[in-house]
Amino acid sequence: MKIITENGLTWTDIEKPSQKDLDWLKNNFNIHTIVLDELIPASQREKVEYFDNYMFLAMHVPVFHQAKKTTKPIELDILIAENQLITIHNEPIEPLKDFIKKCEEKADLKSKCFGSTSGHLFYWLSEELLNFGERQLVHIGKNIDRIEDNMFNGMERELIKELLIVKRDILDFRIAIRPLCRIFHSLANRGINFWPEKSDDLKIYFNDLIGDYERVWNEIDNYTGTINALEDTHANLLSNKTNTIIRTFTILSFITFPAMLVASILQINPDGRWIIATTILFTTIFMWAYFKTKKWL
Repeated sequence: MKIITENGLTWTDIEKPSQKDLDWLKNNFNIHTIVLDELIPASQREKVEYFDNYMFLAMHVPVFHQAKKTTKPIELDILIAENQLITIHNEPIEPLKDFIKKCEEKADLKSKCFGSTSGHLFYWLSEELLNFGERQLVHIGKNIDRIEDNMFNGMERELIKELLIVKRDILDFRIAIRPLCRIFHSLANRGINFWPEKSDDLKIYFNDLIGDYERVWNEIDNYTGTINALEDTHANLLSNKTNTIIRTFTILSFITFPAMLVASILQINPDGRWIIATTILFTTIFMWAYFKTKKWL
């Protein structure tokens, strides 16, 4: 458990919560049993629930795993009380850990983030998570650029797996951040009433979160359109290459077939080998010229 206190606000971060942690939450904040039951194990779905003295949020943070080459959504549960922000997660979350460290080491940042209400503190935390998510998109953009560069260099077959990996990565990222839209809209419309004296100010902050979310969503949406277009282009290139190979073999078959037929007939006379060779050569040249005239070659 990590606790940071400033200006009457307290941020408590709990990683891998135990039953002792749940008892502490119940005794100190009167958290409902149903909410506590969703913390271990994780609820697996996003939600915003309002109670008399606190709010419960379940959201996901997209984290890229280099070994698996995909984005994994990690659940982050948040309890917001009047002067308390409590974050609970079962796995380490890099941006959360970095933000805690920066608040501890930078007095000016700590003063800014803890300067007003727990709602403002939640805003700065959400900003950090959205910025982290936007940075996560950099590797997707690089992978798409690499696929585009290699697509026209005769590597169509090698790119099939890469295309599928990037598409899965984009899909996982979309699944992780899409629910944030509903959460931020709910806070901007209803959550601000939890701080009546600061509701107008917080509405501006939460609307800003919606705008930042839409920026990240539009970026991943553009990547979705790009990878789908590249997949269609790749399929067309691969199909064209396959058709070219089939056409070449078909034409070769038509060129050699008459010559082989004539050769089979003339083999009846063993002494006519030169006639056979000349006939085969002439027939092959004639068929090649005919296909060339028809622009089939």
